[in-house]
This record gives sequence, C-alpha cells and structure tokens, in this order.
Amino acid sequence: MVSYKGKNKFGLSRYIPTDIRKKIRRDAGFGCVVCGCVLIEYEHIEPEFKDASEHNPDNMTILCPICHDRVTKKIISKRDVWAAKRNPKGLQQGYVNDLIFPNTDELEFLLGSVQVINVGIIISIYGKPLFWFESSENNEEPFTICCIFYGVGGEPIAYINRNEYIALIKKQDIVSVASRLTISDDKYGCILGMSREGGSPIHITELYMQYNKIKVMINNENSPLYYGSVDTPDSNLNGFNKFVFSGGKGNRRGEVNAIGLSQIPWCKENNKICWLIRANIHGLKVRNSIGHHKGWLYSNLLINLKGEIVGYIKDGKAFNVFNEFISNYKDGFLSYPEKQYDDGEPIFIPKHCRQGIFSRTQQEYDLSYRFFGF
Repeated sequence: MVSYKGKNKFGLSRYIPTDIRKKIRRDAGFGCVVCGCVLIEYEHIEPEFKDASEHNPDNMTILCPICHDRVTKKIISKRDVWAAKRNPKGLQQGYVNDLIFPNTDELEFLLGSVQVINVGIIISIYGKPLFWFESSENNEEPFTICCIFYGVGGEPIAYINRNEYIALIKKQDIVSVASRLTISDDKYGCILGMSREGGSPIHITELYMQYNKIKVMINNENSPLYYGSVDTPDSNLNGFNKFVFSGGKGNRRGEVNAIGLSQIPWCKENNKICWLIRANIHGLKVRNSIGHHKGWLYSNLLINLKGEIVGYIKDGKAFNVFNEFISNYKDGFLSYPEKQYDDGEPIFIPKHCRQGIFSRTQQEYDLSYRFFGF
C-alpha cells in the first residue's frame, strides 16, 4: 500500500482533531503521564501510529519530548506507558510543570503592550506581590521570576515559582505548544496566554484574572493592561497602553511596585480610634524581622498603627480580612518557614528578610508586610 507524506499506510494523517486532542490532554492530566511536564507530544501507545487506522483516545496519551524519545528507544516500555496512562503524574500531584529560561538581565517583563524594566515588583494587588523578580542569595546568579495567576473566580490557576511554571489541574484546558503556554476556560476562552521564548523576556499576551474585588485583563500581545473592580464592565475598565515603567538600578532589589492596585485590605466598619486605644493599652506588639513595631495583636485581631483591623489569628495561623491564610503567628512575629505555600504558590520574601538574623535564627521568613506594609 502506498504511504503518502504525513500519513501512514492506512491513510491516517498525523493531524489529530481538536476534540480528540483535548480529551487526550484531559485524560492525561494535561501533562506527560510519566513525569508531569507540561510540554507534550501525542503518543499512539498501541497500535503505534504506523499501524493505527484511527486516532483513538483510548489507545493514546501524551508524553514530554524526553519521555517520548525514551519510549521510542525502548528505554521506557509500553507497559510502563499504559500504567502511567491509568495513573498520570499530573493527576497524582495536582499540577503539571516545566522550567522556563527567560532573559532577566534587565528585569524586563511584558504585559500586553506594557513594558516593565528594572523594577523588582512588577504588579501587586492589595499589597500582595503577584509578579516579581527575585535576586539570588549571593547576587551572583541571575534573577528568577515569580508569578501568581488567578482565574475568573478568584482561585489560583497557575504559578511561576522561581522560573518553574506550575499549572494547577482544575477545570481549565492547559496547553503548551512550542514557547507558548495557555490556560483556557470553556466560558471565557483563553484566560492566560504566555510567551516563554528562551533568552527573551516573559510576555503575558492574554490574561483574565480576578483577585478578590480587583480584575486585570490583557486581550492580546499588543493590548493595554486593563484593571478595575470586578463589578465594572470590561468596556469601562481603566488601562495602561504602550506604557513603559522603568526603574533605576536601585529598584532592582527593593520593594518598589511598577503597578500597585489597591491597598492592604482592612475592615472599614471598625472605629479606628477606639481600636487604636485598646490595642495600645492591652495589645501585644507585633514586630518585623528587624524589630520594628508594626502593629498589635488585640484579642485575636491584628491591628495596624492607624487602628485598622487588617487580619486575625486562629490556632496560630494568621489570615487577612479576606480570610486568606498568610503566615504563622508566634511570640509577636508573623512568619512562614518556606518560600512557597504547600500548593506551590511562591511567596515574596524581601531581601533583608532572606538575609537577616531573624531568618537565620528563627529559620522562618518575615511576612508582616502582608498586614502592615513594608
């Protein structure tokens, strides 16, 4: 039988229809079933493509280029691939991942048509850094990138944790093709699009993100960065268009924001003067890693120096007024022992907190800035 270019002996094209590809990705947990890498290729397990008469999802899966090559070279057996298909790595761990290799020499980051250069914190909302550059401990290694991406409903959908892309497996479709990463929602379409071309800045080309009451939108690679209240129609959002935020060299390792949206949240119903008096008389002082008084713990409430309630303590855990877990609380300090939370979300750690005596003696990182600012 004649074999045509791009087709096997049965005339089956290498092109896999979109709906079949989507089912294969979902069944496989959106990543290599063996290792969980998000960069994938489609694999006819048995029969192999040369002997297949159809693209049958039941007989197919996805593998990363390395694992795919190992299968081709019989380093990984077909039996092991079948076993991985039944219990994909991504579904086991709840995420798929891959490393990114951006150029961070100039701390350049692109958000649609907006360019940020030489600023440590690219964007923060409610005082929480969401996109930032992190310097190495010894200042000799390249900066790394951290990002926290929220979905339409306000739940995290993906992270970049010190140059590791982590996509959480939920209801969205997760795709990696060449240097492009996307996460798509059935209702809203692409809610995260990113170019991760090696040696170039990260470029966020699509974004539809909500963090509590603030939303941020980017429609395409040349789009303005839109932002505003979640109650504001998309057509009425504010935006930055073809704008350049450029900081000096001194901002590279500081807590300077290029884009800061809203302030640290606090309970606006409280009588600030009353709480300030009570906290000052009866409260326990809360300090940062270098001993500065930042606020009080009164009853179970965290109160700042203005008398504003900015969080609360429950069972030794500190939460903000949105009920978001931030840190542990012990002996007047708000800290956490790791640079990331359990699900892989990176935590912004100010440089002085990474190198100070507090982190060396307590072996924890000061997160008081999430309640009281830097």
